[in-house]
Amino acid sequence: GEILITQEQLPTVAMPSMNDTHLEEILIINKLDGAAKSNETETVHDILNELLEHTAMHFSDEEDMMEEALFPAFQMHKSEHDRHLHELRSIIKYFEQHKDTGAISAYIKGNLTPWLINHIQTMDTMTAKFLQQ
Repeated sequence: GEILITQEQLPTVAMPSMNDTHLEEILIINKLDGAAKSNETETVHDILNELLEHTAMHFSDEEDMMEEALFPAFQMHKSEHDRHLHELRSIIKYFEQHKDTGAISAYIKGNLTPWLINHIQTMDTMTAKFLQQ
């Protein structure tokens, strides 16, 4: 199937480790999108949980780095992470009740992917710059 977001479209930041994590994340999102478009309910469920686990780990690693470096905008950045995780958990709960793969495709295209790209371009770019100093 068509790839939702390519590596070239992924914004990069000043920290290679963060870039690697973001790349892993879009690979999971692309896999999720493919399964949702093929209406593979079980697979979608598994990948949603994989995405949640990866995202939670990704955010917590990033937050540890920010805290250690005494990043001034830590609280603001973390609250964006928390909001995003809360939304992802709600989507998963909804999917478990309704098994609606179309809702997952819509979430990925309308919300998840644009959010991720915007978050990397703004908060992560600024954070990585600070951490690299």
